[in-house]
Amino acid sequence: MNFFTSEAKMQDWLSKLLAEAYGIADLISDSDSLKSFSPASLAEQKILESYNTCLASLYINEPISENENISIDSRDILKPDFILYAPETESVVIVELKNIAGPTRQAGTELAAYSCEIQSSIPFISDGDIVNVIISTEWPTLLKHYVFHQIFWQRKNVICLEPFDEDGKIRLRIVDIKRLSQDNTSFKISDKHIGGYQVCLYDDELYTDKADRTRLDKFLEQMKAALHSMAVCGNSQNNHGFAFLWKDNWELSLAPYSITLLNFAPFQSIERFLHIKDTKLPDMVKRFMDISKENSAIGHGHSLSAINDYGSRFLKNICSPMAEAFTYWDDLRDIMLSRAELIAFEAWGMFGEVFSDKLASEYENGNCTYTSTSPELGLRTIEELIDKNYDFIDLAYMNCADPDEDDS
Repeated sequence: MNFFTSEAKMQDWLSKLLAEAYGIADLISDSDSLKSFSPASLAEQKILESYNTCLASLYINEPISENENISIDSRDILKPDFILYAPETESVVIVELKNIAGPTRQAGTELAAYSCEIQSSIPFISDGDIVNVIISTEWPTLLKHYVFHQIFWQRKNVICLEPFDEDGKIRLRIVDIKRLSQDNTSFKISDKHIGGYQVCLYDDELYTDKADRTRLDKFLEQMKAALHSMAVCGNSQNNHGFAFLWKDNWELSLAPYSITLLNFAPFQSIERFLHIKDTKLPDMVKRFMDISKENSAIGHGHSLSAINDYGSRFLKNICSPMAEAFTYWDDLRDIMLSRAELIAFEAWGMFGEVFSDKLASEYENGNCTYTSTSPELGLRTIEELIDKNYDFIDLAYMNCADPDEDDS
């Protein structure tokens, strides 16, 4: 239902209400509903956490700007609908209004631009101290897809609200979490969404008469430090990945130890758009699909190289680390498990968060046998995240130039 004849009318409505309220939360009729919501999946859990984080910053709000240019460069124009301050959480609240279906697709792009500009004005503000509020009369598939991505993969604070009629007055209500998680292909992971390689830790002394396959054993803590530094680098890049340190039981191997290093392969994930029904693909998505098809971009990018290099600093004085077997997780897992003694696990981004949640759950249930780098729990975490039944669409075997041209 469209309550406003224009977006300007919508902004005027919210401006008047905010002038009389302590904060946006006063305008939300069902904020208590989050207390009784029971998430049925990890996706719903992450959306609930985002909603609750945002809501904590909406009880007391002070206006900073309303439809004003916030750019610190006078040549640029960036005019968010509202910028508010939340003194209770020391957070900045960005409010974006949308009144018709078409432009709602732009809301995500605009919020990202406003967030970047705020970080230019307040250089050290964390993403965790920026709250994004989208108030829209329409929620098309692509906007819901974008919001899920921002919450789940980018770990941004986003809450979705919509106007509704309550006893003849226009109020706000929270967009149902299940509406955002219905298209759960946004969350499902295939083996083919994860790419990486095996970093073989070659012991050069095995080429000599003094060969001793146990020589590197005394450097185990140094190898674990390399693994930990990879996770630090991964988090700093907002990358999503994990690594296993393992001892190679294959006696002919000249690398007594290896690190299996993986991350989410961004270009492989573009095929997710093909799972969204009744939605015409944006032109840029088609172009990226073409790039993925032509270049076999399966997750071996600069980000993963930087993570590897960051960890290799700890290794080069004791061995010769070398990246090999550039492939997907399923192949690397089979290589590792066929001959490995698993030693340690580290994860970053979404994988790190899920592993931490699982470890905390084990401890809460009285199982204190797992360490913070348990490879057994790490392997279980990854295997539970991967959907063996996911219908992965290999772009190499389809025409990506215009996969939905019949819709035009």
